[in-house]
Amino acid sequence: MKKMIVTLTMLIIIYFTTEWIVRGLHYIVFGSNTYLSFVSPILHWTKYLAVAFILIWLFKKYVPLAHAGKIMISIALILIPLMFVIASLWFNAVKEEKIVKHRIFSHTVNTWEEVESVSTNIYRKRSTSMGAKNHLTPSKLIVNYNIHLVDGSVIDVWNDLESMYVLHQFVLANNIDVEYLSDVEHFDQKFASYFKDSLDKAHLVFGIK
Repeated sequence: MKKMIVTLTMLIIIYFTTEWIVRGLHYIVFGSNTYLSFVSPILHWTKYLAVAFILIWLFKKYVPLAHAGKIMISIALILIPLMFVIASLWFNAVKEEKIVKHRIFSHTVNTWEEVESVSTNIYRKRSTSMGAKNHLTPSKLIVNYNIHLVDGSVIDVWNDLESMYVLHQFVLANNIDVEYLSDVEHFDQKFASYFKDSLDKAHLVFGIK
């Protein structure tokens, strides 16, 4: 019983601290604090992967396995750390001097001279799965601040409204073309409660006049 409590406590600590540890490494290694926006869209995977690794390792240690089971567990214990590294090193970042797209095996840096345009959008992604009780029930809010490069690639750097407000002022000051894709007519009705006291900043970023 004592071992179970210790193990459970360890898993809870790992679950709630993993992302913060990785963010700390981003701060130290990549200087994430120096960017207007530093976005790690799959960073949340790390906490699940860390917990899964511990659980599988404990399963291998305490549960008798057949040969095939040992092989599958060994493969999982190799793949999970690899996926953890991928999730940790997958980010987009932007500042006045450059735009960065970093993946585990690549690090691409672009300048604003290579930017063709910027587009902003906010909408609610609705569930359309067959198992949904109500197909019209809104699910998560989707927000994009996309930087379109001349080579055709697109980098989404949305982080939060405050950082995007500063970035958007920079974009407008440098006469970069902006495409506003949000529903202008019903914007306040749909999103005023989300932005609350920062609605004026949201109007600027999403082109609401």
